[in-house]
Parts: sequence; C-alpha cells; structure tokens
Amino acid sequence: MGAFYGNKILQGELNDKTGAAWKIEDVPKLWREKTQAWLDEHKEE
Repeated sequence: MGAFYGNKILQGELNDKTGAAWKIEDVPKLWREKTQAWLDEHKEE
C-alpha cells in the first residue's frame, strides 16, 4: 500500500475527498509511515 499511495503522490493524482493533489497527510495513518519510506526510496532526482 505504500507504493499505491506513493505513486498517487508522485503522479499528482487528485484526491477525491479534497479535490487537490495527494500529499502524505492525506494517506491513512495506518499506511503513512510505509508510504513515506517508499517515497524516500523512490524520490525523483
């Protein structure tokens, strides 16, 4: 699930609940730490 939410953030997908691009704060707390770790490993250089 970290990759699922991480890809949403990196691709700038719109969050249906907020109407804005996904950000780490939008990720459910259960998956936030794993998503942040995934993002740290897959940062665009």
